[in-house]
Amino acid sequence: MLDKSLEKQYSDYLEVFMQLKKKLKCKIQKEIIAMISSIYIINEKEFDLEELLDVSKYIKNNVGMFSYLRSHQKYIIAAMLITKHENPKTKFHDFIKYQDKLIEGGFKKGSYTAIAALALMTTNSEYKTIEKRVDKALEIYKGMKSNHFFLTSQNDYPLAVLLSQFNKSTEILMEDVEKFYTKLSNSNFKKGNDLQLLSHILMLSKEDAVDRLVNKCNEIYERLTNRKIKLKKSCYPQVGLIAIINSDLNEEIDSIEKLVTRLNSDKRFKYMKTINLIISTSLVTKNKVKDKNLIETGLSTTIETIIQAQNAALIGAMVASSSTAT
Repeated sequence: MLDKSLEKQYSDYLEVFMQLKKKLKCKIQKEIIAMISSIYIINEKEFDLEELLDVSKYIKNNVGMFSYLRSHQKYIIAAMLITKHENPKTKFHDFIKYQDKLIEGGFKKGSYTAIAALALMTTNSEYKTIEKRVDKALEIYKGMKSNHFFLTSQNDYPLAVLLSQFNKSTEILMEDVEKFYTKLSNSNFKKGNDLQLLSHILMLSKEDAVDRLVNKCNEIYERLTNRKIKLKKSCYPQVGLIAIINSDLNEEIDSIEKLVTRLNSDKRFKYMKTINLIISTSLVTKNKVKDKNLIETGLSTTIETIIQAQNAALIGAMVASSSTAT
């Protein structure tokens, strides 16, 4: 049995998913509908279908004819703005300003830049200091590219923006990321962009104990696989989400297993096992973040943005795969 909080979230997730599926199944993939549903549940925002459609239409009407925001992305951005702000339409124009600043600073326009802009909005309290953050983020991104040229791509934009919060020099940040990458690749984790993403997430913990976090990641990996939960490379970031929260692993892993089992046994989700694991981990992790001390340290915002970044990477891959198949 799930605890009362997760049981309610599971029930709410099903309700939102079915409303969206009924309305949008001919317009966007089922996996993207699942991701949008999870955004509402993770942020504990009451779902209003008409509001989502209204804000999505507003976004479409306020961008250019060939903007990527006229596609499925408008629903995702609308959901993120609605769940975070009282006036999502007004905030959309702020979001465009932040996105334009990133593009002016050297980032390429696209869906990952949109998530990076949302991350910047959330973590940058003063608009007048935005240029410094953008410059630092681009410097970090170039540092990533220098270390792993073929692995680094636009899906690393959001994490580069998050890492730009640190006062450490880019050189030291990249050295620390490389320590995580090397140590993890010598254990249970395979090299690649997903491992690089995990390494960046661990940097966001603001903890200097590299070996302790690496050991915790390996412990999480082994506990999940011992319970027959298949951990694909695309799920590596979820290991990072669990690892950066200092809490009881037994309780977390138990909850994740129960939620994953419930979703995998449901005929509506049984072919979405990777998505099910990601959503389960996100829900369990977000519940832990409700702890007062975690919120005070700013980890709540970091967790939410990591989840958004992971969603962006997955949705991007889904859409690319769909386009290739077509």
